[in-house]
Parts: sequence; C-alpha cells; structure tokens
Amino acid sequence: MSTIAKFLIGLERFSSGLSSHETQVEDHHIAYLEGGQGDPILLLHGFGASGDSWTRFAKPLTKSHRVIAPDLPGWGRSTRLEKASYGYPAQVERVHKLVQRLGLSRFHLVGHSMGGFIASAYAATYPKEVSTLGLLCAHGVDGAEESELMRSVAKGDNWLVASSLEGFNRLLGKLFVKQPYTPKIVLHYLAQSAVRNCRQSQEIFDAMQSNNPPLVEMLPKIQAPTLVIWGDKDMLIHVSCAEVFKKKIPSAQVRVLPETGHMPLLEHVQEAISAYASFLESAGAPAAQSTRDSGEKTPQKVMA
Repeated sequence: MSTIAKFLIGLERFSSGLSSHETQVEDHHIAYLEGGQGDPILLLHGFGASGDSWTRFAKPLTKSHRVIAPDLPGWGRSTRLEKASYGYPAQVERVHKLVQRLGLSRFHLVGHSMGGFIASAYAATYPKEVSTLGLLCAHGVDGAEESELMRSVAKGDNWLVASSLEGFNRLLGKLFVKQPYTPKIVLHYLAQSAVRNCRQSQEIFDAMQSNNPPLVEMLPKIQAPTLVIWGDKDMLIHVSCAEVFKKKIPSAQVRVLPETGHMPLLEHVQEAISAYASFLESAGAPAAQSTRDSGEKTPQKVMA
C-alpha cells in the first residue's frame, strides 16, 4: 500500500515540475524538492507536513522560477534527532545553513503556518537575503480573537497532533471548509505516518510555543515587500492575526480568501497562486504563470 501511495505522491511532484533531492546540513540529512529555472523561491511547509504540501502551489511557479521546497528538519523524509530542538530559533538557523548549502544569496521566501513563523523570523534576521516574503496563515502572533485550536489546547485537547486514525480524520475536518480530493490510499499513508510520529510531534508543538524574542518584536525588522494570505474560516490560527502582520511589517499587504480554511495552498490554490503571482509582479519580480486549476484529481499532502 505504501508503495502505491509513494508512487502517487511522486507523480504529483513530476506533474508540478519538481524532483526529489537530498543534502547534508551538519547533523541533519535534508530532503527537498526542486524544479524550474530563474529567480529562486524557497517554500517552507507547516506543522506535520513536508515539501510535498507545496506541489500544486509550485506548479505554475516552476515555469518561471527555480522552486525549492524542503522537508524541514524534523519532518517528512528529513532527519528527526531525538535530542535536538525543533523550536523556531533552531529551525531558522538550520534553514540558513540549508540556504548556504544550496548557494542561494538572494531569494523569494514563502512560509505556511509553522513555516510562516520561520520565514518571518528569517526575513527579520537576514533581511539582505530575502527579495520578497509570502506568508500563508502564519503562526507566531496573537490576534484579536483566539482560534478554535487554541481554545481546545487550553482545555487539554490538542487535535493538531493526531494520535489515532480517528484523530487524523478529525484534523482533516478542521483544516478545510471543503476538503480537496486526495486518494484514500494516500490519506491512509499520511495518517499512519502522523500517528507513528505523534509523540515527537507533540514535543515540537510544545517547543514552538515559547520564543525569545517574540516574533511580534522581530516583524518591524523585515525589509522585504510582504504578502499575507489567510483563509477567513481558519480554525487553527485566527484570521485576525493577519492584521497584526500587516501592522507590524512595514511593507505588508493582506489578502483574505473567503470560504477558506487553514490550507489555502490546497483548498483554493488558484486564488492563492493568483494573488502571489500578482504580488511578485507588483514587487518587480518575474511574474509567475498563474494557470486555471484543471480540476485533475491529484494526490495532495494535507497537514497543517
């Protein structure tokens, strides 16, 4: 069964112009997807996911850019070391070492959820390296309202970390307003992986909750033009957080997608990529080729 699931995931990569690569960064073996030529775009995934969560979003980008989507250390096919910290400060520095390893001197940076925190902190720490910044439902600041996830966590129910197949299905119901098609065999494969790694994932979740300095204090240091994309029905990170990013980042603009949950890069990918392509063009970067969603039923990595 896993062989078929892996084949379908590989087929999705191929159709998006991406291929799988590996490299070593200090103690971590890092897997990443790469494809296309032109100005580089680095895509950072969210909690529980991998570089494969970006394949549909990346498909038009590979026609005009060099796109790189790593499995962040601790996730996907990259190394997860038992005694290592995968909190944000450590992850930012690992991404920096990966950037150096890949020979990127200046690039466009995009992050979703957990990856949005890392991307924001990276752009604030290494502003000369980041041409533009894209943030999708980014973690790291407190909005005017708490999300459903935060209210549940406060009651001792962290449904973001699935410890059973039933819990994984519950999570899927929270991620989307309307769940996009994913082959059942791929969902089962992803669910098994999530359940198998739930203890370590909970440890990473806990490490993500305390950061010094707080991200909100770092945001004013970001110099890159910034686009913030959010789903208006996001249950994991409340849409009111988008206004905090807009207020704190000097050159930020916000696009809220209606009837969209925490995964705009999957649920309404055409709207998300169209907004991002227009943003790149307005920032003076080569425009991505935004294409209409063909509606093909292709496998997608579905995690936060």
